[in-house]
Amino acid sequence: MFSKKIIKKYIYVFTFLTGALYTLSFPPFNFKPLIFFSLASFFYFLIISDRKKSMLISYIYALSIFTTGVSWIFNSIYFYGGEYLVISLFLTMLFILLMSAFFIPIGLFINKQSQNVSYLYPIMVPSVWVFIELARSYVFGGFPWLLVGTSQIETLFNVVFPLFGTYFVSFLIVMLSIIITLIINDRKFILLSIKYLISIIGLIIIFQIYPPNLLPHENQKPLRVSLVQPNIHLGIKYDKSKINLIKNKYSDLLDNDMHNLIILPETAIPTLYESDKNFYKNILKNKNTHLITGIFRYNKSNNEIYNSMLSLSDKEYFYDKRHMVPFGEYTPLDFIFGFIGEILNLPMSNLTEGKKIQKPFIFNETSIHQLICYEAAFPSLLNITNDFSFIVNVSNDAWFGNSLAPYQHLQIAQSRALESNKYLVRVANTGISAIIDQNGKIVNKIKLNTEGVINSRILALKGITPYMRFGDYPVLMLIFSIMLFYWNSYKKYG
Repeated sequence: MFSKKIIKKYIYVFTFLTGALYTLSFPPFNFKPLIFFSLASFFYFLIISDRKKSMLISYIYALSIFTTGVSWIFNSIYFYGGEYLVISLFLTMLFILLMSAFFIPIGLFINKQSQNVSYLYPIMVPSVWVFIELARSYVFGGFPWLLVGTSQIETLFNVVFPLFGTYFVSFLIVMLSIIITLIINDRKFILLSIKYLISIIGLIIIFQIYPPNLLPHENQKPLRVSLVQPNIHLGIKYDKSKINLIKNKYSDLLDNDMHNLIILPETAIPTLYESDKNFYKNILKNKNTHLITGIFRYNKSNNEIYNSMLSLSDKEYFYDKRHMVPFGEYTPLDFIFGFIGEILNLPMSNLTEGKKIQKPFIFNETSIHQLICYEAAFPSLLNITNDFSFIVNVSNDAWFGNSLAPYQHLQIAQSRALESNKYLVRVANTGISAIIDQNGKIVNKIKLNTEGVINSRILALKGITPYMRFGDYPVLMLIFSIMLFYWNSYKKYG
C-alpha cells in the first residue's frame, strides 16, 4: 500500500498508528484480526531499521498501545484523587512511559544488524515478547493488561488456553505475525515460514477436530445463583451520608425472587463489616440462603483493614485480597512515593495484604475460588484443586468510569475461566457483571452502568487443567531454551 521509501520517511507516524490498531483488537472493539496486522507491520518497521532506530520504534509502538489502551487510569487518579489535573496527568504519563520501556529490548533483537540470524526470528521474537509480557506482569506489582494472547478469547485459540495458558497463546500469535513479516520482506523465507505455519495451523486444527478431554463431565446438579449489580456511582459510594441510600438500593434489588446463593460486588457497603453485620445477616431470609459479598473488614488484633470477600450462612468465612493495586490500595516504596498518596487521598488506600495461601469457600459441597477485582489478571492466584468448583470474581470498576477498562477487565476474567475450564461468576458494582462458562463464553451479563439482577444456573466442574497444574513453567522453560540457543547462534553468525 505504501512504498518502502514513504514508510521510512514517516516510520514513527506509521508506528504510532499501528500501535493504536493493537488496542482495537481488544474490547469493546474486538477487531481480533487487527492484532496480526499490527504486530506484522511493527516487525516490518524494525527489520528495515538499524538497531538504535528499532529500539526507538519499539518504544513509540508501546507508547501508542498504552496511551490508547490504558490511559483510563487517569479517571481514577483525577476524579477520585482530589481532581488535581496536573498531578493526575503527570502520574498517568509517568505510568505509560514506564510501561512502554519494557518494549525497548524488542528493537535490540530485531533490526538490520541481526539479519544474519533472522532465520531464528519465528522462535526468538515470540520468546522475547512473552518474556516481556511476563516481566511487566510481575515487576513492580505487575500490570498484565493488553496481553496479546488475551485478545484471542473466543477464537480457534480457545483450545490452547487450558493446555498452556495465555502467555503461550501470545507466543503463537507473535510467531504467526513475524512469519507474515518475513514472507512479505524476503521471499527466501517463504519455504521456512510455510513449515512453521503448517506446524501451528495443523496443531490448532487437530485440537479443533479432537479437542483434549481436559476435565470429566460434571455430575452434580446445577447451582442456582443470583448476581446483584447495584450501579452505585463512586461519588455516592464513598459519601458517608449516603450509606442508608446504598443499603436501600440493595434492599430493593434483593426484594426480587433470589436464588439460594446471592453474590454482591466488591466492597458492597463501603463501611467496615463489623459495624454493619446486621445488614448482611438480614439478607439471609432463610436457612438455605448463602451470601458472598465484598467487604472491608477490620482485624482488631493487629489494627489492620483488609479488602475482603465474605461467605455468610450459619457461619462466616473471610478471604482477604492478596494482590493489592499500587497507589489505589497501598503506596509502594512509601518512603519515596508517600507524598503522592497523601496528595491524592484515595478512599481506603492503605489496606493490608492477605495471606498468600487461603482456603476456598464451600457451598453445597462445592469449592468457590475467590478473586477480588485486579486479582483476576493473575492466574497464579488460582489454587485449583481436584474437586467440584467454580470461580467468583467480585469487582468495582466504577473507578474507571465509561472507559475501556470494564470491557478489558471482563475479557481478562474470560481468560481465567478458559485456563481453568471452570465457570466464573463476575459481579461488579457498575458492571460488567457476567456468568462465563468453562469455554470462556459469556452466557449472561448485565451491561455497564446498569442496575440489575441475574438469576441463573451454573455448573461446578471437577478436575485440574494442565495449565492450572503446571502454570507458566513450561512456557518459561521453552523461551529460555530458545533464547539460549539464539544467543549461541548470534555469537557464531551475528
